[in-house]
Amino acid sequence: MVEYFIPSWDDIENSIFNVSEKIIKDYNPDVIVAILTGGVIPAKLISDIIGIKNIKYIEIKFYKEVGKTQPKPTLKAIYVDDLENKNVLIVDDVSDTGETLSAVSRVIELFNPQNIRSATIYVKPWSKKYPDYYDKVVDKWIVFPWDKWETVREHNEIPVKNKDRFLKSFIRK
Repeated sequence: MVEYFIPSWDDIENSIFNVSEKIIKDYNPDVIVAILTGGVIPAKLISDIIGIKNIKYIEIKFYKEVGKTQPKPTLKAIYVDDLENKNVLIVDDVSDTGETLSAVSRVIELFNPQNIRSATIYVKPWSKKYPDYYDKVVDKWIVFPWDKWETVREHNEIPVKNKDRFLKSFIRK
């Protein structure tokens, strides 16, 4: 049985502040590259806190569903430009295996940046690649507020608020 970690929006905001404080002390990014889709909200929050308006995106898929991955991450789309000689910060919500961060880093290297660093809210203890900046190590499946309904759709045993309303009103029969 899968164990879940279900952070609240307040937990997320606190963690984003912690990660942003680490970044500000150590790095001066010119651009943020958000990993679609899980990294979009953390990237926006970090960009607002540290004052970086330049956000780019890379869409890459690794998970099929809770706890099940494809053999390797699949690059879907690249929405980046003008990274040459720039300090780049890659942002995702979690580094689970580290495969996604590694793949995105390799793609970004093709654009000749000055430096690449990465940030996530959480990291799994078994990740092969730890981001440069993160808040906590979590060894459970993380149900982020922005992925909650997708996760509940696949695994309706997850104990989240408003689950009954979602299951009653939005699950196609």
